[in-house]
Amino acid sequence: MKKFLFATIVPFWNRETGAQQRIFSLVKVLESHGHQVRVFYPTHAGPSDKEAVQALGLDVAFERSDKPPAAQQSVLKKIKWQIEAVKHAVTGGRAAENSNGPLRLTDFRWPWAEAAFEHAVIEFAADVIVCEYITMAYLVASLPAALRSNVHCLVDTHDLLSRRQEAFAAHDRQHWIHVSAQEEAAALNLFDTIVAIQEDEAATLKTMAPEKDVIVVGHQAMITDAVGKTTQKDSDRLVMGYLGSGNASNVDAVNEFLDVVWRKFENDPRVGLVLAGNASNTVPSNLRFKNVKLLGRISAVNDFYAQVDAVINPVGYGTGLKIKSVEAIAYEKPLLCTTAGWHGQPDRGVIVVNQLPEMTDVINKWLQHPDSFEELCRVVSSGARSSTDSVYGRLLELL
Repeated sequence: MKKFLFATIVPFWNRETGAQQRIFSLVKVLESHGHQVRVFYPTHAGPSDKEAVQALGLDVAFERSDKPPAAQQSVLKKIKWQIEAVKHAVTGGRAAENSNGPLRLTDFRWPWAEAAFEHAVIEFAADVIVCEYITMAYLVASLPAALRSNVHCLVDTHDLLSRRQEAFAAHDRQHWIHVSAQEEAAALNLFDTIVAIQEDEAATLKTMAPEKDVIVVGHQAMITDAVGKTTQKDSDRLVMGYLGSGNASNVDAVNEFLDVVWRKFENDPRVGLVLAGNASNTVPSNLRFKNVKLLGRISAVNDFYAQVDAVINPVGYGTGLKIKSVEAIAYEKPLLCTTAGWHGQPDRGVIVVNQLPEMTDVINKWLQHPDSFEELCRVVSSGARSSTDSVYGRLLELL
């Protein structure tokens, strides 16, 4: 049994976004293999967060800028920490001049959190540190050399942020963080092991940190409730769905799908569309067709999957593994997506199109030949599930 200390500012217990689902799955898989996991969470959390964490049986150390420092710290360190805490509380960890632009890695560097993290590593006696994203790399860099040498440090990349930023820029969209390939490489090289979410990114990460171990750890959706898997389809109506956060690529995907594809079905009583997550809150009035249901933010992904027969992912750009696509198959829902929404060869129950308008032809086929859709449902239901060991085997073997 090893002790894992995760460092993240992602409220993963909500399981609303791909990043949140990813972290939740990693934590639960490690716990299921007998490891002890604690999460260092150095940002604001409300009562609902703490209630959710308790309900899920998670060990989360909620740190905040106004929390008193460890008692054994020197008076000088206490004073310095409190000054930095006040600065963080007032500015939110960001310089005022950057408040309307993308974040930079330096915006995440909170000195008060460095002191709290060092204390957490010692108090928990961590064997392994897992930083979620390179935004938490500064915490590893701040550890005293003697302490750092006794802990194996991993970074779970989720994505190549510099490459993702470039993809957003190519579509005139602002990414949430501005980080160069050089800055990303410098952060990656602070770790002993770099975790890629898919093979093609692993190759790129290896060129950025050639002396570091790079392993691939995919994603497996953690289905905690059978609702959504066993719901029977209404024979008279085909309901499709999309669940996504409010980032620019998701917003563009939803609105373009509605305009290019769904407009052709807006008066067709045989079909319905359910949009969930913050991306659904951005649909303009002219695209809010009568057979489109907007759920907005949902409390549990099961609430979404229980309402749909198939899932779409019309994303046009971005990088990384599309966790929403993996999740659809885990819930045994046929998936219709663009090439940007699925990497590698199409899996059982997945239909991939090159251009968005091609989705129209697929949906028409399902409506005109219901048996073809029913066969697809049987295929996705009978498809072999990836075992936990096959998805997370490299990580478990390493540790």
